[in-house]
Amino acid sequence: MIHTNTAMKTQYHPISILFHWLVVVLLIAAFVVIELKGQFPKGSEARELTKTIHGFIGQIIFVIMVLRLFARILFGAPEPKNPSQALAMLSKVMHWLLYAILLIAPIFGILYFQYAGKEIHFFGFTWPQLVTPDPVMKKSVENIHELLGNSLYFLIGIHALAALWHHYFLKDDVLTRILPKMKGVRN
Repeated sequence: MIHTNTAMKTQYHPISILFHWLVVVLLIAAFVVIELKGQFPKGSEARELTKTIHGFIGQIIFVIMVLRLFARILFGAPEPKNPSQALAMLSKVMHWLLYAILLIAPIFGILYFQYAGKEIHFFGFTWPQLVTPDPVMKKSVENIHELLGNSLYFLIGIHALAALWHHYFLKDDVLTRILPKMKGVRN
């Protein structure tokens, strides 16, 4: 059954909560690994390994984000709680922008590897070569991927600050409705 009335929802579905926190953990891992890349000389095995690990994590994020969108369609999401309609609209825009970037950035990551002429493996599956290797396109796609990644730092920061603002200043349940329910603990 598709949940179309989200106005009555007060909590995210447990599957949505799981996907949210999985993406958070994977994003931290992806950011750490790609920042480590700069510690190794260009062309070194260690540097290539960091890019491979980063790409693998990105593919997992993509899969989880697709599943998360299905969960959102299926189970709905609580409406934003903001003191003004403008802030409520900004909240919705922020969520959908984060979803879009978390889906688009991995696609550009895959294109980066493909324009570099490298095979991409994912759980024993090798992606078909969708584009012809091209160093100019590789650099363009890399720049877009980096821009999307850097924008995530900024948007995630705003997202987290907004959740903390709701929790500590507005004293509402915006933060607790995305936290997993724990037995014996009251929100």
